Amino acid sequence: MATSATARLQPFDDTADIAQGTVASDVLIHVRYQPDGEIVSIGEKPATLSARQWLTHLLATASPHYQTLAGGRGFFRIPRETFAALTGQLPA
Repeated sequence: MATSATARLQPFDDTADIAQGTVASDVLIHVRYQPDGEIVSIGEKPATLSARQWLTHLLATASPHYQTLAGGRGFFRIPRETFAALTGQLPA
């Protein structure tokens, strides 16, 4: 005889994270690549930099915050304070 298992499903609630400031304080920068490795798009790019220069700067200053995704995508999840500091390092 098989026994039935029941699971209690609960809705996802991230209000505790928002209240602590962990979700709202991160800057997400999405990167999309072509199959040959060229950058299709990258978020939060300053107007003075090319997509490749911006990615190079992010990898040099915030590589621990990068996560690779499937399908030629990746993103940086950078704390807001760190993001402000690394954008302050950019040439004018």
